[in-house]
Amino acid sequence: MIWPLELIIFLIMIPTALLALWLRDLLGTIAVLAAYSLFVALLFAGMAAPDVALVEVVIGAGVTGLLLVGAVLLTGRRDTSVEGGRSRWLPGLLVAGFLGLMLVGSVDLPDYADPEAPGHQRISPDYIEGSLEDTETPNVVTSVLADYRSFDTLGETLVIVTAGLACLVILLREAH
Repeated sequence: MIWPLELIIFLIMIPTALLALWLRDLLGTIAVLAAYSLFVALLFAGMAAPDVALVEVVIGAGVTGLLLVGAVLLTGRRDTSVEGGRSRWLPGLLVAGFLGLMLVGSVDLPDYADPEAPGHQRISPDYIEGSLEDTETPNVVTSVLADYRSFDTLGETLVIVTAGLACLVILLREAH
């Protein structure tokens, strides 16, 4: 079940994403994307995932925003790659198509708060009951991220580090 506040936040996110695609001022686009990231963090917090919400705020709105502002200040504020025409609306159409696919794909998903959902019946109890004995880590979230799903977490960390290094290389290259 979707709660009214979550629905309102989600409905705010759609025009925010489209506005980010429509703007030609890159600093304005960065501000809109930071706001979008904050709305995503609110949704995560509403789904009782404060750790994910915190990471979204720090990485999505904070660090990414600062890196993008630095890149814009080194390169230029206006996007001149697309000057009107049909191709300007193509990203919006792609986002709308992706949104439609996501909505169709999510129709049969169980409610995340449903205690009878398969994820709550099978694997979650095993993690909660066995994490201390299996991993000797008192925090279940830490044991899941660091022990049960360590390779996945390592892969995500490598992606973030690679993206950060790529941004750093671009910024340093433009500075010279």
